[in-house]
Amino acid sequence: MSRERRSRRSGALLLGCLLAGLGACRSRGDAVLARVGKLTITRSEFEGKLAAVPVGYQSYVLSPSGRKQFLDVLIRQKLMLALAADSDAARSPSYKAERERLRAEMEQLLREREDDLLTRLWLDSLRMKEIMAAGAEEARDYHKKHPAEVGMSHILVASPEEAEALEKKIRAGTPFATVAKTNSLDYETAADGGKMSPAIYGEIIPDLEDVAFHMRVGDVGGPFKSKFGYHILRKDYEKNLPFEACQERIVRLLEKRKLDGYMQSLQEKYPVEVVDEQFR
Repeated sequence: MSRERRSRRSGALLLGCLLAGLGACRSRGDAVLARVGKLTITRSEFEGKLAAVPVGYQSYVLSPSGRKQFLDVLIRQKLMLALAADSDAARSPSYKAERERLRAEMEQLLREREDDLLTRLWLDSLRMKEIMAAGAEEARDYHKKHPAEVGMSHILVASPEEAEALEKKIRAGTPFATVAKTNSLDYETAADGGKMSPAIYGEIIPDLEDVAFHMRVGDVGGPFKSKFGYHILRKDYEKNLPFEACQERIVRLLEKRKLDGYMQSLQEKYPVEVVDEQFR
């Protein structure tokens, strides 16, 4: 057996033993591995911190000597914490203020995670009830009507006058990408010369969709108004995609449409009011 194969086998056996040991320890509860004064290092804390070690060091810390050395590192950290807890720093106004700020941040993060979890489970339930589910046949029918993908570039500005001036500049010979980089308010696409993500029908904002799919490749046009401002558009390409290449995109698009319709049907129960004047 080659050295490389023996090494891989040894690593697999070591990992298997480690996992088996973890299972046994879980059955006995969260065992204490070490104590530093009144503080403890439990097996779950040890394994949690061990899992966070960079991949390049995992093979070492999974070895017996590596685990012992890693525990020494945690013991040193606990000793530092014990000393800090008995110092004036623990009673200082700055520590108390920072602790309250951190607690507020963690509570906010917990609320956000709970909201994300609830929303995800609600969406899963809508799919199970087929309220927003979209199947392969429905997606295939959509693809028959809209098989094309377009590549578009745009320049977003605040006024139609500015858009008209920039379009004239482009038609006079200034490269579209140069104008986009120096003038577009869409900073994410401006850095790439105005290039937008490739889109199938339904993935572009409705104000621009029909224009994008009816323009000829190479055409530059504008200004086109949307809720974001005024656009100058250039059509870079159009091609038909095989169904398998865009099936997942179509399913997501159809699910979103069904979700939007479902939410709109219930929105009367949840009136929306924009309170801040600057957002009205």
